[in-house]
Amino acid sequence: MKRIMGASSNIEYCIPQRLRDARIADGKTIKEVAEALGISAQVLSMFELGRCKVSVEMFFRLKNMYSMPNSFYGTQYMDNVARSTVFFRKFSAATKRKREQALKRADFISCNIIKFFGGKIKFPEVDGLFDEIKTSVNIEKKRDPELWAKLIRRKWNMGMGPISNLIRDLERRGIIVVVMPMDNDVDGFSYWQDGRPFIFVNKNNTAVRLRMSIAHELCHLFFHEEEDIERELKRVEDEAKAFAGAFLLPEVALHNELYMGSLEQFRYLKSKWRISINGIIMRAKQLFLIDDNRYTYLQTQISRKKWRKIEPEDDVIEQEQPVLLSQAIRLFIDDGIMTRDEMIEEIGLSGRFIESHCSLPNGYFDRVHNNLVHMDFKGHKKNQWN
Repeated sequence: MKRIMGASSNIEYCIPQRLRDARIADGKTIKEVAEALGISAQVLSMFELGRCKVSVEMFFRLKNMYSMPNSFYGTQYMDNVARSTVFFRKFSAATKRKREQALKRADFISCNIIKFFGGKIKFPEVDGLFDEIKTSVNIEKKRDPELWAKLIRRKWNMGMGPISNLIRDLERRGIIVVVMPMDNDVDGFSYWQDGRPFIFVNKNNTAVRLRMSIAHELCHLFFHEEEDIERELKRVEDEAKAFAGAFLLPEVALHNELYMGSLEQFRYLKSKWRISINGIIMRAKQLFLIDDNRYTYLQTQISRKKWRKIEPEDDVIEQEQPVLLSQAIRLFIDDGIMTRDEMIEEIGLSGRFIESHCSLPNGYFDRVHNNLVHMDFKGHKKNQWN
């Protein structure tokens, strides 16, 4: 921990590593930040390594650039987070810089936000099915995503109909799901940390793509280990993709509902099952419910209608949002346990970061909304806004 030259007591120390963490989470390179500050990349690197003292002026310039509270820079950070292998969807398209940015933000959630609530709020326990499957040799040997999807639906009593809210179902089973801003080259990723599964998905995606990414990551959490990704990345991704389709749209359901195979029927099925039109068409082909000629015809129609990037209903189907973290935050704020400013300092992250990564409305942490809780003469809580 380095003393900031000439600093007042509340920002007297800055952990050099935190300057690097803030930069990576902001998606900036050393060169980009150095040029913006008018200093050399070497000097900035020395700041981040703790080999050069940071002046008050420079600290505030960095702080304003990264928009993190004072407490962020004085809080010790776990450099080597004890987590499992990280499974990235769209792994090959994501550059190292983009992956590092997404992972650093994920670390802030698990090491700042989750840790803050640890011992204060009891999150749902992790479902025992994870351990049951990991210890089952028979399931591992079969390597059958269709079987895996049927098994989980059966064990979780989900039936064979559409899953109305996938995120809520997973949160109830102890999975932390985070819908957060990411680069377009990263759809999502997942890992285990401290005995709890985490799924992170890109909030910029459509509702149907978001659900597919979540189901894809669920497969990784259940069925894939570190050695899988090291040996056979393509097989791992193919299995997760097949599992996601089978989990969201079971074979028996598609058999019963697909009778015409017209593009309009696939559009109807999208609204009901909340899977992309093209995703349902591909699933129908995999299950031999349509032949190659029909598949080619439908793909031609999709191209002709310019549905490759944006499909009908994409602007209608509402994106699911997690509630575990947002409810925990609201509980503390609305019940007057602490003010918004106090929570920002305690967690050590900016209000904007917490809002965008915990499914809170923009501006929730603005100072104008800080509330004090008073008791009236009847003993009821009253909110006073200032």
